[in-house]
Amino acid sequence: PVMRTPLQILFLILVTDLPPSIALGMEPGEKTILQERPRPKEEPVVLGWMWVSMVVNGAILSVVVIVVYIISLAYYCDGQVFQSDINQLENYQSKLMDARTVVFISLVWAENVRSYTSRSFNRPIWHDVLGNVHMQK
Repeated sequence: PVMRTPLQILFLILVTDLPPSIALGMEPGEKTILQERPRPKEEPVVLGWMWVSMVVNGAILSVVVIVVYIISLAYYCDGQVFQSDINQLENYQSKLMDARTVVFISLVWAENVRSYTSRSFNRPIWHDVLGNVHMQK
């Protein structure tokens, strides 16, 4: 079954992605940035290890959301996870809506957590967690 409705996708883009993106853009710079040597002109903006980190981050988020969806389908749809079996259930649309809601809420939470983990490639997440006041709005 379809995991998200078009309205949920729009909500994710406008409400959960946009404000954290703006807040990350207002993240204070690191105090030691001027002490670092400039990077060579030939060096790309996004380095290879950064690409790996982003791909792994996206893969982990995808796997977690898919697992949550399968678990919520099994819970709300009487143990059924396939569309053809779910369509046979009484009041299947309501059950499917409950499973989608669980996944949607977990995805919103995951996006908010990811915005905190994306603050820096160099520092751990717990370093100055509340340092960006725009992230708490």
